Amino acid sequence: MTQHTSYHPGTSYHPVVGIDLGTTSCTMSVWNGREPVVVPGPLRSVVAQNDAGQIVVGREPERDAQPVIAGVKRELGSDERVRLRGRQYRPPEICAFLLIELKRRAEAFLGGPVHDAVITVSGSAGEPQRRAIREAAGLAQLNVRRLLDDPVAAAVALGPDDRERTYAIYDLGGGTFETAIVRINAEGVAVLGGAGDPRLGGDDFDERIVGYALRQIRERHHVDLSRDDHVRARIRREAERRKRELSTAEQAVLELPSLTATVSAGVPLSRRGFEAMIEPEVTKSLGHLTAALANARAEHGIGRDGVDQVVLSGCSTRVPAVRDRLCGYFGLGAGDIRTDLDPGHLNAIGAGLIAREFEPAVAFEGSRPGLLGANLRLRAEMADPSPAAPSTSAAGPPDLLPGVPAETPADFRPVADATHLLLVRDGARPALRAAYLSFVAAIQAAAPDARLAELGDLLTAEFARLR
Repeated sequence: MTQHTSYHPGTSYHPVVGIDLGTTSCTMSVWNGREPVVVPGPLRSVVAQNDAGQIVVGREPERDAQPVIAGVKRELGSDERVRLRGRQYRPPEICAFLLIELKRRAEAFLGGPVHDAVITVSGSAGEPQRRAIREAAGLAQLNVRRLLDDPVAAAVALGPDDRERTYAIYDLGGGTFETAIVRINAEGVAVLGGAGDPRLGGDDFDERIVGYALRQIRERHHVDLSRDDHVRARIRREAERRKRELSTAEQAVLELPSLTATVSAGVPLSRRGFEAMIEPEVTKSLGHLTAALANARAEHGIGRDGVDQVVLSGCSTRVPAVRDRLCGYFGLGAGDIRTDLDPGHLNAIGAGLIAREFEPAVAFEGSRPGLLGANLRLRAEMADPSPAAPSTSAAGPPDLLPGVPAETPADFRPVADATHLLLVRDGARPALRAAYLSFVAAIQAAAPDARLAELGDLLTAEFARLR
């Protein structure tokens, strides 16, 4: 399936987006009337704090001392709290920062407001996790049209088939593992059996490398840095890069200069050594695959020999050892382990295909008291605009803002029109942009007149300050 990532003027995009909400990265797609289009990105699932105390979404902090939160998807549905900006945040709030940025990027790409999304969720997620995702979407002012299980999203991306086929979906992401046995025919997708682990993924591969590097440093430099969180974070970032390198190379070196005032290290790592490290995690994933097959056999009589092909989803499936083990497990040739589809885009494409079935709303439909105020508070805490956003050359018209809504109160229509024109023409003006976005969001959410007047006065004041 062709996956275009460029903006085509005049293209009629369906403004209900498909979001693959991943543990390590998030990807979006949207229907353009002919096929799903992957929105340029992806967005790293990272929320950090800069030196100015602002929330930065989608990129690692510039300095090791700056707080950073990653992998929040694993904590959704729990009572965990994380600390940023001197206050405690719940996991849905951290997830909301990601969704707010995704919504902003989608609107920049489409050139108009986005209120609706189909969002992927781990197939093994329980009701608390699903409820937390819906809460996060509400905080981002997004209507959740459907929560789509990850393996189903991957299967939908394959499209209907005139000939009935049975696939094993093997979805190994950064922090979660899902597998399902699915039957696809002209009627659609049927899930025959599934299993998974919400705490198994590429992050565990990274941790194996981190442990190995720390042992090497201890042996060579006679210092134990395993309890230094900043050092571990630096090694983990380097481990992720070298893991990707080993997908195509036989050797890599973790370059770790100036870990401390006296310690710099270069730690060699071979593909064979890396594969030996991650053997326990790969074997564990195959155990879940066996459980999914057992379910399919018990309910539908489909066993290992009934699987026609394996579909890989999730960026961690790029590790060659994973593909080799799957060939051996099923007794299939390499050609039956599908590598023609981008595993990093598959779930987002499936979500985008489902999203086209829903009519776009004219506004956010959330009715719980305080949602708009919470959204405005979170957005006010974010650095704007995000440096991680796609460049305008790749992602649609030059940083298009939401247009001035038709229902804008007459008293504020002139200043709203003038502000929109100024921001489009002259670029980033953070304070004015934030005031404009807050005002537009309040209109779209049908905020009370008093709230609209307050935000309109703020917009007027910010605009006057620049004249």
